Amino acid sequence: MIKALFFDFDGVIHDTFDLAFGVNKKLYPEITVEEYLDMFNGNLYKHKRITKENAEEFFELQNQAFLELEIEPDIKKELLKLNKRYMMFIITSNMEETVKKYLDKNEITHAFYGVLGYETHSSKLEKFKKIMREYNLREEECLFITDTLGDLLEAKKIGIKALAVNYGFHEEERLKKGSPLRIISHLAEIHPTIEEFKL
Repeated sequence: MIKALFFDFDGVIHDTFDLAFGVNKKLYPEITVEEYLDMFNGNLYKHKRITKENAEEFFELQNQAFLELEIEPDIKKELLKLNKRYMMFIITSNMEETVKKYLDKNEITHAFYGVLGYETHSSKLEKFKKIMREYNLREEECLFITDTLGDLLEAKKIGIKALAVNYGFHEEERLKKGSPLRIISHLAEIHPTIEEFKL
């Protein structure tokens, strides 16, 4: 029985692709959209381009832009609905501090038990383990919602089922390679999918 939902942030809760790609263009003027998307085929922080120094430079450049972001009303509505049924967490490659400011600004911080980001660990696998330890959750009680192949593969390693959204960074063909339970186009599909699969 699903007790906890783990949400990726970028591309799932908020469409940050243009913002993030724009910052990367400043750091690497020669980077193409396709190369940028390929960086998310695995763990982002294991990519050859990423170092501690340029990750921190990226965050510094993106953080000001993040302060202007407003959550889509229908996304907020669905998150608040899901919050009544499930424990909810954000597991992100972004900075916890940045995402928390976004949640505060958009008055939805209370919907989540916690945000685990770059400051906690570079591996989402380790962040899954940390939450499961601290909240006494088993793999079959957790569901991950993401938009990238790399995330799906990390969830698969630990045995957590995942849903992929088709409105984020990666397109459906790439997402299928990570064997998500289903590819959805709106957060409103999460609970019906859990019911349908009797998770």
